Amino acid sequence: MLGNTQNFAFTQGPSMMQEPAKKRQEERHTILPVSISILETAIAKASESESGGILIHGTEPGMLLLVGAVEAWSRQAMSIDFRINDATGRMKARYYVTDRQPAEVEEIAAGQYVSVFGSVRTAPELHFAVAGMRPVRSADEISYHMIEVAHSSFKPQNSGIGPVAPEPKKQVSSLPLDSTAVPQVAQAAAESNTPAKVLEGAALRRAVVGLLKSEGDGKPEGVEFGALCSHLQPVTAGDLTKALEQLVDAGDVFTTIDDEHYSCV
Repeated sequence: MLGNTQNFAFTQGPSMMQEPAKKRQEERHTILPVSISILETAIAKASESESGGILIHGTEPGMLLLVGAVEAWSRQAMSIDFRINDATGRMKARYYVTDRQPAEVEEIAAGQYVSVFGSVRTAPELHFAVAGMRPVRSADEISYHMIEVAHSSFKPQNSGIGPVAPEPKKQVSSLPLDSTAVPQVAQAAAESNTPAKVLEGAALRRAVVGLLKSEGDGKPEGVEFGALCSHLQPVTAGDLTKALEQLVDAGDVFTTIDDEHYSCV
């Protein structure tokens, strides 16, 4: 039967024994969301390495996805040259005109935001070779793209990269927060050996927002739930979860790279 093909082929001798099936490789992402600053860093490292290959997150990417504003739009007979600015940097881009190009490309002009996919080319000069593009229809697309860029930087991009060792947990420090954030009740209680007052209701929600503003400044991934629990002790995880749900429903707080990371508007 077909299932017996996994056994040894005795009729052909020991040298013809079937090798075990190779482990299926993990599928690679077809399009990788990136920012221009990530591309510039990868290009700089490639110029210093012996191989000269451009690696992003440790692997050679396929198609790349950028979202940014169009600058210096110039249409030629066979191509369209422009610069794309995504607030992390600027890069020259070139799109070759074909008979099959989408009609919405005709709507694009300098000052508009576009979503483009393609690859980086270094000849005849450094530029982003655009394989396809379209105008951005909503400001949310820009925010979502940057969140996807941050998310993709935390994941290995192919099976050739070993498991990423988790960074050691940093000791959560006591941050000096303003009066609208977490009051220094726990510290005072520790010094006086008295139980700390537990925040609840509106006071807890204000403390969460204040903590997200101070801890999440400059972090697109936001603040992890465990860090919030550490700062807001002795508030229970259940009470904190309820407060976060109320803030999310009100539109004051949103999740970022997963359901355990939060940031405020």
